[in-house]
Amino acid sequence: MVGICKENQPGCANYANRAQQRLIYAKEAGDEGWWGSFAEVAFNNVSRSEPYITTGREIARLEAINVCDHPVQLNNQYYEYLQFGNGRMPKLCHRNGNWQCITEAYARNSAITFINQSVFPCYLRVYASNPDDIGAARRVLFQGIDSTNSVIYSQDGIANVQGVFVTIDTPFAQTAIELNQITGIQKDPTQGSVQIFQVDPSTGAQTLLVTMEPTETVAGYRRYYLNHLPNNCCRLPSGTVPPQPVRVTAIAKLELIPAVVDTDYLLLQNLEALIEECIAIRMSEMDNAASQQLAAIHHINAIRLLNSEITHYLGKQSPAVQFSPFGSARLERQAIGTLI
Repeated sequence: MVGICKENQPGCANYANRAQQRLIYAKEAGDEGWWGSFAEVAFNNVSRSEPYITTGREIARLEAINVCDHPVQLNNQYYEYLQFGNGRMPKLCHRNGNWQCITEAYARNSAITFINQSVFPCYLRVYASNPDDIGAARRVLFQGIDSTNSVIYSQDGIANVQGVFVTIDTPFAQTAIELNQITGIQKDPTQGSVQIFQVDPSTGAQTLLVTMEPTETVAGYRRYYLNHLPNNCCRLPSGTVPPQPVRVTAIAKLELIPAVVDTDYLLLQNLEALIEECIAIRMSEMDNAASQQLAAIHHINAIRLLNSEITHYLGKQSPAVQFSPFGSARLERQAIGTLI
């Protein structure tokens, strides 16, 4: 249907990935997206001392967050820069002042590692999980600032690159210089996942910073800050604050991870819609007016099929709606009305 043979696996994967990306980014997808493009996730290591969430590469953004089974407001990066707004968080909590102690979530810049660097300076150590990556000249590029607070540059053949390359080796590979700050991580496609640790130059203690998947080439993950996170989710006697994580769940919009081989999953699994969009891609690449019209028709057909699919699974007569004209000030809390 798109002019390539079924044995051409890279060509088929390329069309499928392009079709998915066009449909995911289509304005008709809205905030929640198509069926299969959102999921409920849980974060188990969030605490008041580390009130951050760093999502994996498979998550494009968080749509809604629950803290201790209660929904909290999720704000984008522009929220803290609104004129006459509350400004940048965190701030001191004043119960009787203008600012109330409200738990809210705020989007932050993308993070390079799942947890922050805690040793300054440190070495970076690379472990390969698949023996086939050892001796295959596969490399990891570390970018950052060295122990003298200078940007790291190195020579790679005849090119001057920002950063330093490390070739994956056994039992591990390690940077020859110490880093005060990590600003970027890139790696070649590998057969297995790659773990990157920070290493304390004084003690040799190592801490896992990030695990990169085989097809992942650039480290970059969405990060969120949770303001005024409670110490725990249980009401405990006064004066007891046990060091336990806080339950945080969220609805996440999933990110497209390109398919490479036959066994890779597709984010959108409506085959009829993907076929229609693949044909639309092929028609859009032809330089005549009739083809452009056919491309628009096939794209509309794909959107129609995706709309029908999400109605099939979620229903059309039972949307998620909650009407709270008084917010949390419900009538039973005021001891008025019939709900006493």
